[in-house]
Amino acid sequence: MKKLKRVSVCGCGWLGLPLAKSLKQSGYETFGSKQTQEGAEVLEHQGIKGVVVRLPLPHEVHSPTLNAFLAADVMVLNVPPGRGTASAEEYSAKIISLSEAAKAAGCHKLIFISTTSVYGDAEGEITESTVPAPATESGRAHVDLEQQLRQSWGDDLVVLRLAGLIGPQRHPVKFLAGRQGIANGGAPVNLVHLDDVISAITAILERWPVMTTLHLSSPQHPSRAVYYREMARLAGLALPEFQPGGEQGKWINASATVEALGLNWRYEDLMTLAPEL
Repeated sequence: MKKLKRVSVCGCGWLGLPLAKSLKQSGYETFGSKQTQEGAEVLEHQGIKGVVVRLPLPHEVHSPTLNAFLAADVMVLNVPPGRGTASAEEYSAKIISLSEAAKAAGCHKLIFISTTSVYGDAEGEITESTVPAPATESGRAHVDLEQQLRQSWGDDLVVLRLAGLIGPQRHPVKFLAGRQGIANGGAPVNLVHLDDVISAITAILERWPVMTTLHLSSPQHPSRAVYYREMARLAGLALPEFQPGGEQGKWINASATVEALGLNWRYEDLMTLAPEL
């Protein structure tokens, strides 16, 4: 397979921006998208080729810059539904419009950032071969998109389902600190650090995997009560109090993904990683 040289990151927010920066530093010609011209100019100042992308894309007439963005060797499609999305159908239409435009422009491969919420309320060990059973509108939208994109891209699509994201200025303990009577204290935690996600996406770019439906979660799954009380202590926050229950919740086993990508965990032991608030 030829070396993938031009990468477009659609959605340069909390995950996409550090990903684009890392890819630029690794020598990729890196495009990134924002919804405003001001945002695109901020990307330019950081050495990333900034492009304004508002979804859904029109069917006709794209600017030369947008066409270059769409015609990447690989596009990382990292656009979560967002609070302003009225429905799953609207979200799906936005993503499919981008996929179709990229395909028409000559993009070779696509990485779709999905979510482990596609597994819904499943219990016990979850592997990459577990059949999705979404229980939320967002989960159902992601399953539907995964299927539509697979029909269009075949093995030129990698679906990467991410567990809960943690990293700089992002940690759930902020919203749990000091609360009382939180349900399902015994349920397993499924989280993954930003830096490990970036490592996984970079590994996909460096060697396109044979297994093209992947998921990522740290290998440690302490209970919610144990984990969030310790995180609150490390952060100097009021300890949350949990109700028992939830012990049979799902835990994401990503060992097959780790092996397929040759990953080495940077943040394997979540219990010793203080929240970056």
